[in-house]
Amino acid sequence: MINKTFNLILTGYGGQGVITMAEILAKAAIYQGFDVKQAEIHGLAQRGGALECHLRFGREVFSPLVPQAGADLIISLDLLEALRATNYANSKTQILTNSKLFSPQPFEPKKIDSGKIINDIKKITKNLKLVEAEELIKKITKDTAMINILMLGFASALKFLPIKKELILKAMKERIRPIFIETNLKIFHLVFLKKI
Repeated sequence: MINKTFNLILTGYGGQGVITMAEILAKAAIYQGFDVKQAEIHGLAQRGGALECHLRFGREVFSPLVPQAGADLIISLDLLEALRATNYANSKTQILTNSKLFSPQPFEPKKIDSGKIINDIKKITKNLKLVEAEELIKKITKDTAMINILMLGFASALKFLPIKKELILKAMKERIRPIFIETNLKIFHLVFLKKI
């Protein structure tokens, strides 16, 4: 049991599975014995709008919202959203993000400089881990809808989360429909199997 409240931000766009990821981690944290609080902040989440989930767990948690500059970990399914979430980061915050830019309107991909985004994030924290999620998932399936599960696998394998791997897997099996669970488990275990 950790002695402090663990503050986690999960971010991406509607339809990427951000809420599913939050639900899995919240359930796994409860299984581990933590008090858990969760909140969602979003606009048009079902239409590709930005989506942000706050998840806090520890011995006793009184508020669901992560304070400014208070995140221990940010998991982002999009590089631009990782930058947007840095108002919750400090120099010790770990940021785990998909390296891809989905470039929602009104932005155009060619007008967004990935290198500048990475440099801007590193001005706040050097603890940045980029994942080429789509390319890794294509080793198992052509369906790249499981980026959220791959990122969970990375967070677990890199010990960014104070939650046991087996409890995350238990929560996954309860949350994901049986028809999809086998492929999701393979995606989750990619980093553990050292196939990347």
